[in-house]
Amino acid sequence: MTPFASRWRPDPVEEIKVGFDILKSLRLRSRGINFIACPSCSRQNFDVVKTMNELEGRLDDLLVPLDVAVIGCVVNGPGEAKEAHVGLTGGSPNNLVYIDGKPAQKLGNEALVDELEQLIRRKAAEKLEADAALIARS
Repeated sequence: MTPFASRWRPDPVEEIKVGFDILKSLRLRSRGINFIACPSCSRQNFDVVKTMNELEGRLDDLLVPLDVAVIGCVVNGPGEAKEAHVGLTGGSPNNLVYIDGKPAQKLGNEALVDELEQLIRRKAAEKLEADAALIARS
């Protein structure tokens, strides 16, 4: 699996975003979402690239460090999803969402991005609250 970087463009702003994505994937920068996605193949059960492009745009405001895996099939999906805070594995007839490495719920393709965005935002809020409580106890 490869870290999903923003679309490659000669725009310097985009180059900076891609650079930050690379640093996140190497665990050298821990701010914002570290997306892990498959490059897509014939086994995918939803459009991984379209889903990732939409999620990147919608979740650009989140600064909480989270790993989010978006894998289009059941071959590689479970392994990647189990290692992420939020993971999505393509499946038929429904896709399986993992939260903190455990199967949590199934999602259809109809409102996949909307529902996944809500789950990621909820997990980010929980993590932010847990991190704040940990700092307060220290």
